[in-house]
Formats: sequence, C-alpha cells, structure tokens
Amino acid sequence: MHYAYDDQDMLIKISDAEGGQWQRAYDDQGNLVEALDPLGNKTEYAYNKSGQPTAIKDANGNEKTLDYNDAGQMVEYVDCSGKTSAWEYNEQGQMICFTDAAGNATEYEYKAGQLVLIKHPDKTEERFERDAEGRLLTHVDGLDRCTTWSYSAAGLIAERVDAAEQTLRYRWDRLGRLTALENENEQRAHFHYDPVGRLLEERGFDGRSTRYQYDPLTGRLAQTINGQRVISLSFDPMGRVTERRATLGDQSQSETFAYDGNGNMVLADNTDSRLQWFHDPAGNLLREHQHYLGLEKPLVAVWQHEYDVLNQRIATTRPDGHRVSWLTYGSGHLLALRLNEHELLGYERDDMHREVARHQGNRLVQTQKWDPAGRLQEQLLGRSDDKSVLLKREYTYDAAGQLTDINDSRRGSLSYRYDPVGRLLSAASRLGVETFDFDPAGNLLDERATETRRPLELTPPRSKLLDNLLREYAGTHYEYDDRGNQIKRWHSGAYGEMRWDLFDRLVHFNDARLSVKYTYDALGRRLLKHSNVHYKQRPEAGSLWNRNEHARVQREHGCGFTLYGWDGDNLAWESRPAQQDGEAGRTVHYIFEPDTFIPVAQALTHSSINLMGLPSYDEDYSLDEDPLWNHSPVSPSIDVLTWYQCDHLGTPQELTDQKGELAWSAQYKAWGAVREQRSEWAQQQGIANPIRFQGQYHDHETGLHYNRYRYYDPLVGRFISKDPIGYSGGINLFSYAPNPVNWVDPYGLTSECSCGIGGHFVGSERPRSDGATPNSIYTKTDKTGQVAVQNTVYNEHGEAMGQVDFKNHGSGAVSGHGHLIEPPGNLAAGHGPNAVHLEPSKVPEGWAKLPGGIQPSTPIGK
Repeated sequence: MHYAYDDQDMLIKISDAEGGQWQRAYDDQGNLVEALDPLGNKTEYAYNKSGQPTAIKDANGNEKTLDYNDAGQMVEYVDCSGKTSAWEYNEQGQMICFTDAAGNATEYEYKAGQLVLIKHPDKTEERFERDAEGRLLTHVDGLDRCTTWSYSAAGLIAERVDAAEQTLRYRWDRLGRLTALENENEQRAHFHYDPVGRLLEERGFDGRSTRYQYDPLTGRLAQTINGQRVISLSFDPMGRVTERRATLGDQSQSETFAYDGNGNMVLADNTDSRLQWFHDPAGNLLREHQHYLGLEKPLVAVWQHEYDVLNQRIATTRPDGHRVSWLTYGSGHLLALRLNEHELLGYERDDMHREVARHQGNRLVQTQKWDPAGRLQEQLLGRSDDKSVLLKREYTYDAAGQLTDINDSRRGSLSYRYDPVGRLLSAASRLGVETFDFDPAGNLLDERATETRRPLELTPPRSKLLDNLLREYAGTHYEYDDRGNQIKRWHSGAYGEMRWDLFDRLVHFNDARLSVKYTYDALGRRLLKHSNVHYKQRPEAGSLWNRNEHARVQREHGCGFTLYGWDGDNLAWESRPAQQDGEAGRTVHYIFEPDTFIPVAQALTHSSINLMGLPSYDEDYSLDEDPLWNHSPVSPSIDVLTWYQCDHLGTPQELTDQKGELAWSAQYKAWGAVREQRSEWAQQQGIANPIRFQGQYHDHETGLHYNRYRYYDPLVGRFISKDPIGYSGGINLFSYAPNPVNWVDPYGLTSECSCGIGGHFVGSERPRSDGATPNSIYTKTDKTGQVAVQNTVYNEHGEAMGQVDFKNHGSGAVSGHGHLIEPPGNLAAGHGPNAVHLEPSKVPEGWAKLPGGIQPSTPIGK
C-alpha cells in the first residue's frame, strides 16, 4: 500500500495493493470534508466550530444531521429519512434519557456515578449494583430475577450465581489466565498454558483433551490435536490461513485458501469444490464461481452481483439467470423486492424503519404492530381487494421480554412457561402440553427415566449429564465418538449410524431403510445430498420389473440426488435431476430478506437447474474466451411462486400461493418437530417447505435439521456434535438455546435472543450500521470463518457504537486498534483522520474479544 500526504501531513490518498485509489480532502482546520472511494463515490462532511461533525451527505445525496450541547455531547440525530433520535444528560454528563425515532423513551438513573436503573419504554425496569471499582455485582430483571457476580482479590470474576441459584465458577492463575471453569453441574474444564501465555491444552467437561502446538518461528498456531485427529494450519506472511490439513492415521483431508493484495479471499479449494471470488476496486464482491468438482461431470455455478453508490448490494443474478433485485431507501432499508419481472414484495415502514406492512405479489397484505419495547405485537394477513382476514397472530410478553402467549386464529392459543433462567418448562398448544426438565447445566433430561429413578417418599438430587452428552431420551439411545460427534442412535431395535469427516462434518448416514451421502465446500456449506433406499433385488421378477420397483421405492422414500447452491450463508436453491422412470426434475429457489435468514418467497421450476460444464483450460488462457465469463444464462420460466408467512422468530408458518390461498402450513412442537399440511394443489405441484427455524433445513431421511455448521435434532432440542467455535458459543457445547421460543441460531454456532439481550455473532458479511441485536458484538471474518477482520460493537438500541480492526492499516494503526462511532449507527463517522482512534490498550474491555478458534488477521499490536 502507498500513502500520500499534503503539506500539513494530512493523508490525502491511499493506493491499495490492488490499485484502488482512496482520496480525502480537508478544510483549513484539518477536518475531513470529502472522501472518495475507488469508484468515485463521494461522502461529504460538515463540522461545527468545535470540530464535531454536524452533517454527513452520502453518495446518494442523502444527508444526516447531528446536534450537540455545550459539553460536546450529542443531543439530536436526524437520519437521512428525517427521523429524529434524542439524548438528555444530567449535570454530571451522564445520559439520563434516550428517545428513539418512534418517541419511545428509555430512562437511566445513577448512584455514586454508577448506573443503577434502566426504565424501558414499556415501563419495565432493570436494576444494577456495582462495587466501588465499577464491577457489576447484581443484576435484577423485570421479573425480579437476580443474577450475582463475585470477584477474586485480583479483580477477576470468581463466580456467577444465576436466578436459579446455580453457580458457574472461574479459576485463575497468578498471571490472570483462566485455568478452570466449573459449570453448574460442578464439572470442570481445565486450561494449561506455556510460559508466554499460549494455550497448550484444554480438557473439556467430558474429559476429552485438545492440545495446541505453535510454530517456533512465527508463534502462530500450527497444530490442533484432538485424540488421534490432527489439524495442521499454514499461514501466509500476513498471517492468513492458506491451508488446513486434517490427518487421522492414514486418512488425510485438506482445504486451501488464497487472497488478493487487499486481503479479500479469492480462492477456496477442497476435493469436492473450488470457490473463486472477484471484487471491484471498492472491495464489493462482483462475481463468485462455485465449482462442483465431486460430480461425475463437474459443473460450475456463476453468481453476479450489482451495487449502488453506497456500495450496498442491490441485485444478484443467479447461476440459471434468475435475477433478484431490491429497492432501498435512506441508508439501505428495504422498500421492494423483485424476482425477474415479478414484483414479489413492497414494504411500508415506521419511523424506526421496522416493517409495518408487506404487500405481496399474490394480492395479500401482511401488517405488523410493535410494542413500545420493539417486540412484535400483532401480525395480520388479509386480502388487499376485499380486506378479508386470512390469519391473525397476537403476541404477549412478560416483564423480562419472554414470549408467554400466542393467540393464533388458525392454531388457537399457544402458551409458554419458563424457569428462573429462561429455560422452557412447558409449551401448550393443540398438539398437547409438552413439559421439559433440565439439569443445572442446561441439558434436557428424559423425564420418564427421571421418574422411574425417583423414590416415592423422597425428593432426590436432580439428575445430571456430567459430560453434557445425551445418551438416552424418550426411548432413543445415542452414542458418540471421542470428538463428541453422534455416531449411532437406536430406538426399539432400529439403528441409525453416522460417519463424519476429519473436519467433523456429517458425510454419511445409514439405517435399515436407506443410506445418505453428503459433501461440502471448503467453507463448510453442504453441496449435495445423495440418498438411496436399501432395495433387495428379486431376480425371478426380471430386470425391468426390478428397475421400476426400485424407482417406485426410491420415490416413496423421497430418495435421490439433490444439489445445493449458496448465496453467502443463505441456501439459495436446490435442484434434483430428472429420473430414469420419467419423473421430472425440479429446482426450488429460496428468496430471503436481505442480510437475514428469514425466507419471503419460493420459486419452483419443474426441471433441473442448468449449470455450465467445467471448461477445459489450456496454457493459452484468454479471459475473453473463457466461457464462464462470457455466458449469459437465460432464466427458465417459473412454474409456481409461493410466499412465506413467518412468525416472530422468522419461522415459516404458512406458504400462500399465487391466488392468495394456503398451500402449506405447519404446527410445531416446542423444539421444532413439525406436523405439516399441504393443499391438494400444492401436492400436485410438488410444493414443500424444508425450512424450519432460522438457518435450518429439514432432512426427511434422518429427521435432522442441517444448520449451516452443524446438525440439529428437533426431537431432543440440541445439536448432535460439539460447537466448532468452542465456549464462545456457550458453556454447553451441544446446547441450541435456553429456549426455542425467544432464541434462534442460524449458523449453528451461537444463539441470538429475539428479545434483544446481547450475543456474539460471526459472519463474513458486512456489519450492519443499525438494526442489530442490542448489546451484541459481530465478528466479521474472511471466507474461512477462521480469521477475524473486524469486530463491530452495538449499543442497547442495536446501533453500531464502536469497531475494532484486526488489520494493520499503516500510519500507526496497528492490529487491534479501535474506532468510536459518534453518532452511533453511522459507520463512516468512526473512520478517517478526525475520528476517535484508540490504540489497542485503550480499547474498552470486551470489544476485541474473539470467539474460540478465530484468530485476528494480523496479530494484535503488529
């Protein structure tokens, strides 16, 4: 990279490693007044006499304004849509009230300089107690549930006692390193370090050990040893992962990665796939070539993306030519969504930019109401022509924000009850009353087995899964390998067996009925599923009869070959080829709300997807002659369009057809098991819906839900393998969430609460500026998911308030430096020479925290 400065030593141009030119201009006071990206998109800034930004005009010409009090504190922020947020302060400069754009006020009270009370817009209260050093001692929520913390003499957290009086204990050495973690079952995980503080060994609650070895020259992690399985890592000079190789005995499996000069991943390879990415000078992803190498005849899917002047994606052309485009307003809020020439959706939004009406292309209108705390209060689906109501859902919450009741006009009343720490104790619906029992560490217990062991005259100690491994539930038994992967389950003599690859991905399932094979790309996304029924030939019946009978049984079990396509972390399409018995192929496209896992529409074509064959390249390569760059696919006609109607969590409840009639609907048990209904028309057309909780895809062959990085079992409400990000996803490595009513986990890594109480999320997409989970952190990684590029920290309103960069940007900005974003929600305000930059030692505690298994792009301080 090259830097140019003016006579005042102000940075005026950056020439990046790929030739992009980033330009800046300043006023006489040295304030940044203009910034141009390599595409010529301009952002302008205006300031007051104190050098504080008062107006920001983006490349679209939209302007945001800011106002401050005499102390320099922001008191008003007006976004580019004219919506106003306001802040009030006391004489000590502490914020005492925040009023959002909808007029909802959150009030804050202090004692001895410490925050002691938050009064939310719905009048519920949270209370806090801190010691003289500002450490949190007690938190009391709106239901008067109390959580307490205690600390060691060195000021490190020693214990946390939750509202159920269950204790989590921490043990530290003299150097302040965590040496043991004792969970609520009184079981310990141990951690051992080398003299320079690097983790050498981790022994989990199940007693299994993971060892770490480091490169003696660079100090980087070189090997992870788990039992007999060894994962070796290689890095380039910039500290980016270039290869992951796993070995177990004589077995070996590897994945390789490559990057451009700006650090964007451009290649990811494994045996079954090759992924290539192509970016514009501003770093926007323009094209992605997904190679399916594991097929008998390799295929290539080419994706193309378009962006506006704010560098926000506005359209994507999928590999078969279907074009998804969206219209936004302001700083990127969705206004309309199209598929080819079809107007799928049009949106109306309130002053907080929340959806209040959705006009669907099948002439249905869904309206939504929100309560003062920002929770969904009502959904109403009706016809736009005669205003008749198809369905209505009303939501009720308790003082802690937990959903207690849903009044559904089609499904009747659903009610939920929780224990003091938010675990689901019961769920009542037309499907009956489900009750649940947990051990102190949050493991779901088999109530029937507990009852048979319980003496009639005594209340014995609660059952515990000491190693967090569920071995029996409701008559089904489970077995695991030494890495915590489920390898066998059996019920009443019926067995199911699983086999995993060396990166702990499920690659094979087999039971008495059928067998299934799965393959994945280098990012862990599932590429194909190939299932075959176990069929015993009858030689006396002849080959023709056997072939037809085999095809019939295959069809009866839903077996066959399914290919999957991905848009980032979203499953975008699935396709099945035509069968020899004359059954037509089919391709289903799934359309999601941008940057979410909430589906909005489904498009079905009664033919398999038309992908390009893998070209044969010779030494005389020419881009102009490369068919991957010169092919313009013509999208096939869409045979059936349907629209999703989702609940408060984004879980599909209904599909409506082009006439506005119900095509598919579901009734869910608490943890995701489902009873489905399809109209006669939907059955004739082959309409189905495998999407479940956010990020989940139902596999009918196994009953499991593929959940991006793991598989989830809805019958037991937990994952069947350990969390790949370790304890960063939660202390219990198999847990899905405290409850499935208020929480989702779209990645299969860490759960997110819909009632907005924080979380740490991971992804390779750009961070949101606002509308994120309140009090959360988002770690943006490269495409491997192993290397952190940046953390974005959100305040209680879901607005970005700070960032930590894990790259060295030159000019003294070493890895681990921070940016304060003032006003919150305006990412651009946190960057530039006049923004508040923090050296790593000054970054607020917790901002630079990374999930387990994820390394900074550049070592902190380098």
